[in-house]
Amino acid sequence: MPITEVNITSFCAECGAEIETVTVKKDNMMLFTDDQAWCPECQVDRPQVRDVAGRLESIESEQGSYPKAVPAEPFPGQADGR
Repeated sequence: MPITEVNITSFCAECGAEIETVTVKKDNMMLFTDDQAWCPECQVDRPQVRDVAGRLESIESEQGSYPKAVPAEPFPGQADGR
Protein backbone atom coordinates (compact mmCIF):
# COMPACT_ATOMS: atom_id res chain seq x y z
CA MET A 1 0.00 0.00 0.00
CA PRO A 2 1.60 3.31 -1.03
CA ILE A 3 2.20 6.01 1.52
CA THR A 4 0.03 9.03 0.74
CA GLU A 5 0.62 11.12 3.87
CA VAL A 6 3.78 12.30 5.63
CA ASN A 7 4.46 14.05 8.93
CA ILE A 8 6.20 17.41 8.60
CA THR A 9 7.88 19.00 11.62
CA SER A 10 8.50 22.76 11.81
CA PHE A 11 11.42 24.14 13.81
CA CYS A 12 12.39 27.70 14.74
CA ALA A 13 15.16 28.85 12.39
CA GLU A 14 16.74 30.87 15.23
CA CYS A 15 16.80 28.57 18.27
CA GLY A 16 15.83 25.18 16.78
CA ALA A 17 12.81 24.64 19.03
CA GLU A 18 10.08 22.40 17.63
CA ILE A 19 7.05 24.47 16.67
CA GLU A 20 4.59 21.88 15.37
CA THR A 21 4.14 18.59 13.54
CA VAL A 22 1.45 18.25 10.90
CA THR A 23 0.33 15.44 8.62
CA VAL A 24 -0.08 16.38 4.95
CA LYS A 25 -0.68 14.58 1.69
CA LYS A 26 2.55 13.97 -0.20
CA ASP A 27 1.10 15.95 -3.13
CA ASN A 28 0.68 19.02 -0.88
CA MET A 29 4.01 18.75 0.93
CA MET A 30 5.99 22.01 1.13
CA LEU A 31 9.31 21.97 2.95
CA PHE A 32 10.41 25.45 1.86
CA THR A 33 8.46 28.47 3.07
CA ASP A 34 8.91 32.16 3.76
CA ASP A 35 6.12 32.06 6.36
CA GLN A 36 6.89 32.87 9.96
CA ALA A 37 5.53 30.94 12.93
CA TRP A 38 5.21 31.62 16.65
CA CYS A 39 8.18 30.16 18.51
CA PRO A 40 7.33 29.07 22.07
CA GLU A 41 10.96 29.51 23.17
CA CYS A 42 11.67 32.92 21.60
CA GLN A 43 8.12 34.18 22.26
CA VAL A 44 8.04 35.93 18.88
CA ASP A 45 7.25 35.11 15.24
CA ARG A 46 10.33 33.60 13.61
CA PRO A 47 11.22 32.05 10.25
CA GLN A 48 10.69 28.31 10.27
CA VAL A 49 12.57 25.31 8.95
CA ARG A 50 10.53 22.28 7.87
CA ASP A 51 11.66 18.68 7.63
CA VAL A 52 10.11 15.24 7.29
CA ALA A 53 9.51 13.91 10.80
CA GLY A 54 11.98 11.19 11.76
CA ARG A 55 14.41 11.86 8.92
CA LEU A 56 17.39 12.74 11.13
CA GLU A 57 16.84 9.70 13.37
CA SER A 58 16.68 7.50 10.28
CA ILE A 59 19.97 8.93 8.98
CA GLU A 60 21.67 8.42 12.36
CA SER A 61 20.39 4.84 12.54
CA GLU A 62 21.68 4.07 9.06
CA GLN A 63 25.07 5.64 9.74
CA GLY A 64 25.31 3.64 12.96
CA SER A 65 24.93 0.43 10.95
CA TYR A 66 27.97 1.18 8.76
CA PRO A 67 31.11 -0.88 9.44
CA LYS A 68 33.63 0.78 11.72
CA ALA A 69 36.76 2.24 10.12
CA VAL A 70 40.02 0.57 11.02
CA PRO A 71 43.52 2.02 10.68
CA ALA A 72 45.40 1.12 7.52
CA GLU A 73 48.25 -1.34 7.75
CA PRO A 74 51.29 -1.40 5.45
CA PHE A 75 51.58 -4.15 2.87
CA PRO A 76 53.75 -7.09 3.93
CA GLY A 77 57.40 -6.37 3.27
CA GLN A 78 56.89 -2.58 3.10
CA ALA A 79 56.97 -1.62 6.76
CA ASP A 80 59.45 1.23 6.07
CA GLY A 81 56.81 3.28 4.21
CA ARG A 82 58.14 2.88 0.64
